[in-house]
Amino acid sequence: MNMLEYIILALLNFANVFFLVNSIRLYFLCLLSRRYRSKVEELMRSDNGLLHRRPFVSIMIPTYNEKNVVDRILEACTNIDYDNYEVVVMDDSTDETVRLLRRWAKHPRVKVFHREHRKGWKGGALDEGLKHLDPRSEFVLVFDADFIPPRDIIKRMLSRFTDDKIAAVQGYHLAILNADENWVTRAGRMVLTYAYAIDYPARFAFGGAPQLGGSVMMIRRRVLEEVGGFGTSITEDYDLALRLYMHGYRIFYDEDVKVPCECPSTLRRFIRQQCRWIEGRARDFRRRLKGILRSDKLSLVQKLDLIMDGITNFSAMVVLFWGIAALVGWVMGIYVPILLDFTSISQWAQMAFIVFSGLSYPLAHFLALKREGVEQGPVKKWIAASLMVMYLLLPFLTLASLRGAFVSTGYFHRTYKTGKILVRRALRPSYWWRRGSLDMPYGYEEWLMSQPTLGAFGWPSLVKYL
Repeated sequence: MNMLEYIILALLNFANVFFLVNSIRLYFLCLLSRRYRSKVEELMRSDNGLLHRRPFVSIMIPTYNEKNVVDRILEACTNIDYDNYEVVVMDDSTDETVRLLRRWAKHPRVKVFHREHRKGWKGGALDEGLKHLDPRSEFVLVFDADFIPPRDIIKRMLSRFTDDKIAAVQGYHLAILNADENWVTRAGRMVLTYAYAIDYPARFAFGGAPQLGGSVMMIRRRVLEEVGGFGTSITEDYDLALRLYMHGYRIFYDEDVKVPCECPSTLRRFIRQQCRWIEGRARDFRRRLKGILRSDKLSLVQKLDLIMDGITNFSAMVVLFWGIAALVGWVMGIYVPILLDFTSISQWAQMAFIVFSGLSYPLAHFLALKREGVEQGPVKKWIAASLMVMYLLLPFLTLASLRGAFVSTGYFHRTYKTGKILVRRALRPSYWWRRGSLDMPYGYEEWLMSQPTLGAFGWPSLVKYL
């Protein structure tokens, strides 16, 4: 074999091993996600007493040119069914959002602070906001501007802090507001659906290390100060989660706290969002890997979970290099044996291996949609859109992962929010039902129906499914 054949052999077989390991992980996550409910029941056996004590909570909303959604998020946050809280808006805007926020600054619950720069990006804005919190504040609840929280969200999230080692509670990003708008929004919905319906529940259930999602997350204020705040990473949520685990704390993932949000509506916006996530996560994983391996406050299961999750940031690069190597070998007529060729297993067994690896990704997404309540009919179009868009993104995500691996700084491309709500027949209401009774988040329908000026954006459709 010449040098080119050796290179192709190495790339193909490395990719095959990667696919096999990742496929096994996906199957295990699908199975373990079914244990989520029993894990929650186990942790909720003791009453933390927080609801009786009613600690002060600070809701923080970082904004940057959010004129389409800023009124909506503040309307929701100022109508929460809890008496001991404030709303702190950290604004970096350069558009009409500044004017809209001046009006909200007159609200007795709302504080608005404007920065003339974006230093530290979202994490920097949140860290600046920590300086302006009410001295009584014990918990910080963060929302991105496109979310619509239910009125009972503070009570529900406080109830999950069952012991002092739980530093944060992460809720479910229900990306349905405009999910059925086009094939790009369908793919965007699928990314979040898999994460919040399969990945996070499974990792939480087996004692792993589920991540923070950047929104719908409540953190103890004293712990935030202990670990150094939100930080300046372009994926400040992921970096914060790693630091929490390295300090010996845990994150409670609560899939019952479902908060609707929107998806990027154009391919350009989706590419920028996904590239920022991959680049930032790859960079944070590289920076924290040594600390993760050396930490005596992380269990072996948590270390393995964090490492396996970190490796997935390079999936696009592996797929792309595998495709290039296979194409070059095919064009040049080079036969390169794969690892299975060196074994005595039959061709049928080799075919089974290929099917096993190839089905893992669509199966995981299928089960995620079913857990979220999607009817059988629309499932195919959601998975097809996801596969098509993610394959288009391969070169962009590869570049992003390489930047994260070798470049020390990145740019925070904010995802533009349209404020549209176009919920159609993609979601059925079955997931709101628990043990035969409707468990709709308190106050959703009441608040939504009180917003007649937003009727053009499809509030009736949202009410129908929520």
